[in-house]
Amino acid sequence: MASEALRVRQGVWEELLAEAQEYARRVREALGEANVFLFGSVARGDFNLASDVDLLVVSPHLPQDPLERLAFLQRFNPGRVEAKGLTPEEFARLEAKGALWWLEGAREL
Repeated sequence: MASEALRVRQGVWEELLAEAQEYARRVREALGEANVFLFGSVARGDFNLASDVDLLVVSPHLPQDPLERLAFLQRFNPGRVEAKGLTPEEFARLEAKGALWWLEGAREL
């Protein structure tokens, strides 16, 4: 019984990962250049049925205006993806401050 539950959970994780990878493909196609990181509960493996798929998109081609950036990133959302976007300069500034602690355990897609 436990092994069946693990198989089901593994299948759900694979579906969430596929959704993240598809989002990364779409956003890279649109931007031409982007690093996409999966972080949060799905990356750690401690997700639940209500979890979203947390992604960080780092690209020099993101809109500068925060609302335009959010709207742009939402265009590629196939479902449960919650994407944040940073330019490489913003990423470097936050990294230098130690403010990217929430990316611990992240995996690049």
